[in-house]
Amino acid sequence: MNDYQIIVESDIQTFLKNQNTRPIDFNTEKYERNIVFLGCSLTYGQGVDDKDTYPAKVQELSNNKWNCINLGICGGSIDLAYIIFNKVKNLNIDTIVFQWPSFYRRAYFENKTYKPYVPTLTKEDMSLTEDFANVSDIDYCIMRNLSNLQVINSFKSVYNLSSKIGHERNNLFKRYNINNILNFSFDYDTPKKYRIEDGHPNELWYKEYAEYLFKQIL
Repeated sequence: MNDYQIIVESDIQTFLKNQNTRPIDFNTEKYERNIVFLGCSLTYGQGVDDKDTYPAKVQELSNNKWNCINLGICGGSIDLAYIIFNKVKNLNIDTIVFQWPSFYRRAYFENKTYKPYVPTLTKEDMSLTEDFANVSDIDYCIMRNLSNLQVINSFKSVYNLSSKIGHERNNLFKRYNINNILNFSFDYDTPKKYRIEDGHPNELWYKEYAEYLFKQIL
C-alpha cells in the first residue's frame, strides 16, 4: 500500500500503524464518554510525554471515565483532520474536539504521495515553503477550508479550538453553522514559561489549558 492509500483509503488501524501518534485505546465500551481530539503538534504534544498532553490531562481530570483519543498529527492540517475524521466517525465516539491548525497549511498529494505542506509563520511576515508557496491570502485559505470544517462539525457533538494565529473569523464561521468555538490560548504572545525550547507548549501550559477545556466540555 503506497503513502496515498495509507492516508486516504486505509482504515483507522492501518493508518495508525503508519503514523506517529499517541497510544490509543479503542476499547470504547469501558468508558462513560469517548472523545476524539484532532489537531496538529499542539494536540499531539510535541516535546512532552503522553501523560502531559491536554487530551491525557482531560482524561485524568475525568478520573479516567472519559477515553480521550489523541489523533493530533505533527504538521497536521485541516484537510488531514478531515481525512482522519472520516476514518473514526462511525466508531463509538461521543464528541470531537478539533484544534484548528493554521489555515495556511495544506495536506496534498503529488503523484499519489502524501506531501505535508508546512509554512513557517511569524508575526511580521510569512515565508512559505514547498510547492504551494504562493497561495497566502488568509480569506482564500479560510474559504478553502470551510467545507472540511462543515463536514467535521456535522458530527453530533463538536468543540472547535481556535488559536490566535491569524484566522480569527468567528462571525464567518458561525454564519456557516460552525459553532462551539472555544478559546485556544497558545499563540505568539504566550510567555516563555509556558514553552519548551523549540517553542511548543510545555507541561505547565497543558495542565492549565486542560483544566479550562475540561470545564467547557463537562
